[in-house]
Amino acid sequence: MKRILFIISLLISVVFVSCEKFLDKAPLTTLSPENYYDTPQQLNSALAGVYDILGNKLTYGDAMLGSMGLDGDEAYFARAAVTTDVRVYTVSASDAVIASNWRLWYDGINRANRLLDNIDKPTMNETERAAIKGEALFLRAYYHLMLVSNWGDVPLMLKPIYSAIETEAPRTPAKEVYDQIVKDLVEAEGLVKSIDQIGHAGRASKSAVRGILARVCLYMAGYPINDNAKYAEAAKWAKKVIDPAPENGYTHDLNPSYSELFKRMCMDEYYIKESIWEVEFAGNASGAFREIGRVGSNNGILYMTSPGDEDYGYCYGFINVTGRLFRTYESLKKDSVTAAGAVVKKEYSPDMRRDWSIAPYRNTGNPVRKTFFTESQVYERTSGKWKRELEPVKPLTKDGGPINFPLLRFSDVLLMYAEAENAVNGPTPAAIAAVNKVRRRAYGKFERGEIVKSIQLNAGGTGYTTAPTVNLTGGGGTGATAVVNISGGRITAIVLTNPGKNYTSAPVVTISGGGGSGAIASTTITTLTDADLLPVQTSSAGNFLSAIQDERMRELSFESLRKRDLVRWNIFLDRMKLIAKDFESGDNSNPLSIIPAASTATKYGALAFINVAKRDELWPISPREMGLNPALKPQNPGW
Repeated sequence: MKRILFIISLLISVVFVSCEKFLDKAPLTTLSPENYYDTPQQLNSALAGVYDILGNKLTYGDAMLGSMGLDGDEAYFARAAVTTDVRVYTVSASDAVIASNWRLWYDGINRANRLLDNIDKPTMNETERAAIKGEALFLRAYYHLMLVSNWGDVPLMLKPIYSAIETEAPRTPAKEVYDQIVKDLVEAEGLVKSIDQIGHAGRASKSAVRGILARVCLYMAGYPINDNAKYAEAAKWAKKVIDPAPENGYTHDLNPSYSELFKRMCMDEYYIKESIWEVEFAGNASGAFREIGRVGSNNGILYMTSPGDEDYGYCYGFINVTGRLFRTYESLKKDSVTAAGAVVKKEYSPDMRRDWSIAPYRNTGNPVRKTFFTESQVYERTSGKWKRELEPVKPLTKDGGPINFPLLRFSDVLLMYAEAENAVNGPTPAAIAAVNKVRRRAYGKFERGEIVKSIQLNAGGTGYTTAPTVNLTGGGGTGATAVVNISGGRITAIVLTNPGKNYTSAPVVTISGGGGSGAIASTTITTLTDADLLPVQTSSAGNFLSAIQDERMRELSFESLRKRDLVRWNIFLDRMKLIAKDFESGDNSNPLSIIPAASTATKYGALAFINVAKRDELWPISPREMGLNPALKPQNPGW
């Protein structure tokens, strides 16, 4: 007999959280089956303990927000002094962060198994019992997913462990682990409640189960499992989220505003139309009831002034973006007027996700001053999706707050459906429409409708001694404004200062005053399809897949999904080495999206991309675990 693979605590950790959160349950003391699981309340408390793994500092509470979960091509760890660490792919097989992450997922699985082993003990409402069972199955499946997708063949754990006994736990082939994950999820789908019945995104709902089933099937369809039949399954499950049966589901949709969705997360509010499943956090480090996470303090906009502005939370700004992520967003030039009145071309992105997800400024000083980056300062920019100044719980303490972390959003489901449908049937109209829906939201089509795209100066007129007034009227919209430049008595430029919103036709330009006459201008407005993929991007299954890969990067940046996407597409190493090249010399191959080289001050960010190797598709198994359980051998390749 060998020593046990996992040493599982007999105690579930005490859960401290806000009364508005699901995890607000009575503290737990002992979990032996003889004196627990006897009442519905105890079952719910045990379930809270299973969920608690998600917010642990070794998972989404900290380690996966800056160490393990952001290790793809979208960002680099913004500390030049870190040269030997999991964050820069200079890591040993005994890395403590990786080993602890492994143990936490198995701890969660064992908590779920103990609950499932005792699910029938109390007398209670059967619908409520079924929901608890479904959520426990869902979490057991998700924790196995985190293990198999990051470590490959891993022990499949379907029975509870109540004491530290000596045993061996051999590695189960990854395909078998995935098959069990699907089995658990399919059973859970028939047991859990719909998200509108739950009322928030902190618990597993039918929508969450279906969406994660789509994700699991895509992982199985891709590398290294390569079970192509799972593409059809992925499309089926994603479609159930997009078009649920009226009697057995909830109709999801995108928030009209990309930024508003994340503002709500920062303000500790739910938007279940789009954000389907979230890791819950609450309170601050000084509160009596708290389950804090470092979503904002790790991955927000750098602000390390101490003492700082009390309206802004301390933020380590660990994540700086790569030039390739920044340039994946569309970039255009528009006329802008300087303080001196000169007309200059200014870079901007019509994709409204870019300057929310990637901070266009840095925070410094007390009170805070926002200093905007120049066009060349690409690699200096931090992630900006979660802004601590929006947190509602004061004071904003240094190492954590109540911002939830999204694990599944409706936009992800739309993109998964498009990818799976494309793999089965090619770029069908339904698949293209799913991607274009995500893009239309990104370009503001649902938030502000059509805007004034440009103003054309048709005639400069004569006799102008001062700048005349420009009014834009009609067209069904509001808010568009412009200013003019004059030279030699003529209008030489009309600069759009506000594009307005909700136009259905081009507004009329009226130029008045200024002592002159004869100037004429006209406008054009955007159209709904401006945001859509180009025909060349949907002309073949290969081109469409490439477009989806880029769209996932733009839409889901910093949400801990990118590395697994790159691995399942079997482009992980090639893509990472491409980023290393970007740091050194940039990429001028696409004149519409030139990627700059890094500055001298940020070239250190290339280290992870230089270091990464084929072995890094999977994490290593801790030598300590293999010493306790020789059945875990052999080690993953390359380690």
